[in-house]
Amino acid sequence: MSNFKQLRTVRWRLMRSYLGIMVATLGISFLVVERWVTYDLNQQFNDYLLQLAEAASQTLEIVKHESNEHKEGEYDKDQLPEEHYQSNYPKTYPKLADLMAGYDRHGTLAVPKHRLLYYAQGVEWFDEKQKLIIREGDLDVTWSISDNLEHSGNILERNKIRSLVLPVFYTPPRSETERLSGYIRASHITGVLDIQLERLRWGLIIGGLVAVSLTAWGAIWLTNKSLQPIGESFERLKQFTADASHELRSPLTAIKSSISVLQSHPERIDPVDKNKVDAIADASYRMTHLVEDLLLLARLDGSVALMSLEKIPLPLDEILEDTIEFVRSEAEQKDIDLNFSLDSDIWVLGDGQQLQRVFSNLIDNAVQYTPKEGKVTVSLFADNETAIIIVEDTGIGIAPEELPHIFERLWRSDRARIERREGTGLGMAIAQTLIQVHGGKIDVTSKVGVGSCFWVKLPVVVKK
Repeated sequence: MSNFKQLRTVRWRLMRSYLGIMVATLGISFLVVERWVTYDLNQQFNDYLLQLAEAASQTLEIVKHESNEHKEGEYDKDQLPEEHYQSNYPKTYPKLADLMAGYDRHGTLAVPKHRLLYYAQGVEWFDEKQKLIIREGDLDVTWSISDNLEHSGNILERNKIRSLVLPVFYTPPRSETERLSGYIRASHITGVLDIQLERLRWGLIIGGLVAVSLTAWGAIWLTNKSLQPIGESFERLKQFTADASHELRSPLTAIKSSISVLQSHPERIDPVDKNKVDAIADASYRMTHLVEDLLLLARLDGSVALMSLEKIPLPLDEILEDTIEFVRSEAEQKDIDLNFSLDSDIWVLGDGQQLQRVFSNLIDNAVQYTPKEGKVTVSLFADNETAIIIVEDTGIGIAPEELPHIFERLWRSDRARIERREGTGLGMAIAQTLIQVHGGKIDVTSKVGVGSCFWVKLPVVVKK
């Protein structure tokens, strides 16, 4: 992978990590805020119902007394003395006898409209047998108070109405025994609470979107600023590699020329020095090959890499046939069975010389790392609009922990260094870069002692 693509990959990984952490933090924070505010508003709502029920509970005995008097058609002052009104109930709650206006059509005691609570509220008085005595308010609560008593806190919500039941206990005059006097049920529609919670959630959503947008902008800015020195280092390294490779070509060419002259006249070489001359020739060849590879990679890392390659429609089967014939002699020397199965009329858009370099590298490696009497198979076929090239061998294989490094520059496994000393560790990096320049993909699967399988995918072009 080129330095530019590595930098871009690192940039996107940092941005995704930063955004992921910030979005997760904001999401958890907003969820906690929403849950806490929802709980607090519901508690306030329940507290209000409790206050409403407690206020109404102060008149329960009066309601029961006046209800009995109204039904019997007479008024017995001895049943509930006047001083009981004044001592147990504040003056803000007048005697209900002054407020009653008779029974309504349902048989329940009615109260004048100007005394009713707000339309969203309702209060009901029940006796100790859970029988309704009087209802005040416009809410129609259809369930019995026993349903409330079965729930936690005696609170029940149905049909967007929440009700709370408060048991009321009464201590008769001149008695210390407390007895159940009845129940008060306070009800309120939850519409106002629902609106507040909906506004809260929309506020959190809009605030979250704004926060994520600002976070994304900040992530881009911070990532670019943090990676700017690394990008500059990559550019300097690329320039240095290109300059060094270019400058090394001239002395290496001179060394190769001198060695070639010496080797063309073996009689001028002292037999004692012949091995040294051969070693110098081999080293100069390897150095020249390494310099050419580094210079190619430096050029491919540039933004003009695509422009530097002459891309024309090419038949892949012919390129692979030429490459196979080039390495066949070496395979025969090792008694390696070199087979191929190539579908015809598969064309790609690319540079023939560079594609041949890729396939030559793959097939040559397969032959080099396959022991004698092994097998190397090259396949070519098309899958929809993709050309697939497979190079499979029965060689030494690659360890699982080494597979992620196979396309790294200048990396070679210890076993590969033993099997092939003249390698540079740039072949796979060049192959990957060239395939990516052609819009394709290369990968490998391998098992130690069984062999390796390299496959290349390239987009197919229809030849007109």
